[in-house]
Amino acid sequence: MDFQSIFQTWVNVLTRPGEEVFVAERGKASATLSTALVWIILAAIVTAIFTLLQAQIFDTALGGMGQIVDLLPSELQGEFGTIAESGATGGAAFNLASIFLIPLSFLLGVGIYHIIATVLGGRGQYGRYAYLTATYSAPLMIVTSILGFIPVLGGCLSLLLAVYQFVLTYFAIKVEYGLSQGKAIVAVVIPLLAGLILAVCLVTVVVGALVAVIQQ
Repeated sequence: MDFQSIFQTWVNVLTRPGEEVFVAERGKASATLSTALVWIILAAIVTAIFTLLQAQIFDTALGGMGQIVDLLPSELQGEFGTIAESGATGGAAFNLASIFLIPLSFLLGVGIYHIIATVLGGRGQYGRYAYLTATYSAPLMIVTSILGFIPVLGGCLSLLLAVYQFVLTYFAIKVEYGLSQGKAIVAVVIPLLAGLILAVCLVTVVVGALVAVIQQ
């Protein structure tokens, strides 16, 4: 695996947003689904490692909490100990599972965009579009995990990167499926609106359930 070539590809796509860079990437022999999966799995592993490191740093920073717990009654100390152990075990298990879940969610997301672009009249290949998506999704995933080490500011920068990712998605889907500017924008916006509607529905259900419980 030529990491220097991979890194250069990622840098080119992230620093030169536009149709030209995706046209160039689209024509490469490596523009395949297998390449995309390798990159996403690599990014998922790096992200899992950084997340574990962040958890370790967070635990160390809160080490002084142990002295407070020691002041509590023995029964409560046991409860806090059980919660802490469960949280640590659950966090490690989630990180391990994310190595498998992230590639699956990536394939699903690419599939959704592929279907929408095809319905809008676009003509493109699923595997090649997955590659174009991986050229920016994989590095942005790693960068976002690094920003997790920076309190507050890291979260703000991650939000900006999320917005930037949608901009790159627009160019990638426009190039691969030969869509017009308007249709490319629609292809990007539809999943966003669907996700927003789903989130509103979930919040409504949760709030309704809480109100019902309180009234009882």
